[in-house]
Amino acid sequence: MLVRIDYGVDPELLAIKASIYTDQQFQASTDNTNLSGQLTLSYRTEKGFNTYATFATNYKPIGLNLGGLPTSGGQPMLELAEVKPEYVQHFEVGVKTVPFPGSTLNVTLYNTDLEDYQTLVLNSQLGVNRGYLANAEKVRVRGVEVEGNLRAGRQLLVFGSVAYTDGIYVSFKEAPAPLEETGGEPFKDISGEWLPGISKWAVSLGGELTSRPRKLLNNEGRLFLAIDSYYRSEFSSSPTPSKYVNVDGYALLNARAGFRASEGLSLFVWSRNVTNTDYFEQLLPAAGNAGHYAGVLGDPRTYGITLRYSY
Repeated sequence: MLVRIDYGVDPELLAIKASIYTDQQFQASTDNTNLSGQLTLSYRTEKGFNTYATFATNYKPIGLNLGGLPTSGGQPMLELAEVKPEYVQHFEVGVKTVPFPGSTLNVTLYNTDLEDYQTLVLNSQLGVNRGYLANAEKVRVRGVEVEGNLRAGRQLLVFGSVAYTDGIYVSFKEAPAPLEETGGEPFKDISGEWLPGISKWAVSLGGELTSRPRKLLNNEGRLFLAIDSYYRSEFSSSPTPSKYVNVDGYALLNARAGFRASEGLSLFVWSRNVTNTDYFEQLLPAAGNAGHYAGVLGDPRTYGITLRYSY
């Protein structure tokens, strides 16, 4: 038995509230099984040359949107109650080499296709539940990565990597509308748009200079100076791309220096984001359905001292 007590709230006020955010009630159940696996073929020579090819198939289990459903015409979209399983097919080929002693050079190419890709979306439209899991019908991610390092004796190490990634929604027909279309249609076909969180280019470069063995406070070890840098190009930080929530590319520089002991006391100073670069880790539609957005700030310059004892 359900008992409802009316405390005299104005029906017109209730109607206004319901036009913005409605109560929901629905029933749903789901069940699914799947078989996943991976197959890898590789060939290696005695001269440090290794090549391989991999095929993998996997999936992410089903789910239910228990936190509520987006609405259409004031009614919950019951077809979105069930979160479909995500199916993944991944192909990868690569080569790992040792061009000459003290060096490595690796190259990887890959392609990943996903069906019913599960993504947490935020909808800034009035009358739409803000956060829920949605299925993009098809997604594709492909790219190439090159990485390597070079060691000159025990004193110098240089390393770096370059990655190019292309990730798009092949098909996503009922995505939330972008921020700049707040107040219009709540859903939009964004097939062909880029995926969130993926930069087309990512580059890292660094090195470490180490002294010959010496003693500090009667501990055997080496002095060292290390620098590493990282760059990523522009990326979308929202499931639906928007010019207001795209994060500009940025570069970061880190450094550390000190004494590293094989046993005993090690001491070094370090700094992250040495140049104090201002950047966003994420931009996203803000609460309130007013077309504004919020940002997650990247860490400013941070520095410290580390003492470590090993035995």
